Amino acid sequence: MSLPEEILAESTVLFHDVRPEDVDPETHAAFVIARVLDRGTVRSVGALLRHYGRDRIRGFFREGGAARVSRRTVPLWAAFLDLAPDECTPRSSPPRSAPSWMG
Repeated sequence: MSLPEEILAESTVLFHDVRPEDVDPETHAAFVIARVLDRGTVRSVGALLRHYGRDRIRGFFREGGAARVSRRTVPLWAAFLDLAPDECTPRSSPPRSAPSWMG
């Protein structure tokens, strides 16, 4: 499977540092999502939404994807995807339910 044509058409801007033919849309999904959300046009973002779907892109943010996207654009995508602010906040470590010495 290859990237959607609308995304490939913008590959010189989106993937200036890699060869677009080496980008696998499934293996490199987080990379593709981050680049298109950060640097893409309305056309390529539409193709991204059709290709991955809103739920997968929401999952990208919930899994720490906000750290891969410009801080300026995170609030835009959080509002567009109806995500709470804490769903887009990168966490430095997983929450602990009890201190380690009580285990």
